[in-house]
Amino acid sequence: MFNYKRIGAIIVALITAYFLWIAVRPTKIIRVDKGAVFVEHLPLSTEGKLSWWMKNKDLLQQKYHVINTPYNFTVTIMNFNGYEQLPKGTRDGSIDDYACFDDTDGKHHKCVYNSIAIIIRGNLNGKKFINIDGKTYIENANGQVTLE
Repeated sequence: MFNYKRIGAIIVALITAYFLWIAVRPTKIIRVDKGAVFVEHLPLSTEGKLSWWMKNKDLLQQKYHVINTPYNFTVTIMNFNGYEQLPKGTRDGSIDDYACFDDTDGKHHKCVYNSIAIIIRGNLNGKKFINIDGKTYIENANGQVTLE
């Protein structure tokens, strides 16, 4: 006879372990292209995304030079869900929703759907505007971040 309590406990433990794994898996930078940073496994929460940006902005600048002009810039953090082939057709309007890369042979087999997670804009006054999930955070020149 089946022990339904034991099976239920195992299922709950497996589901809990899966969601815990999703929450703590590391974010991986896949590629950087003209101010767009494509990442896998970005944190799910708004605070987690902001924290990830604050921890990794110096690394991104040092390694990839994502900010070319410090007085007026835009950096876009995109969710990466794998490479796709550019869709065919002109009436669906989705071709503009993809970023294709020059390292293909012109056949557009290596395109990524533009799924924007974070947009960071900077201006001459030293302020940075960080847009995440419909919220705007302002980072002033001394690094203090406040919600607008």
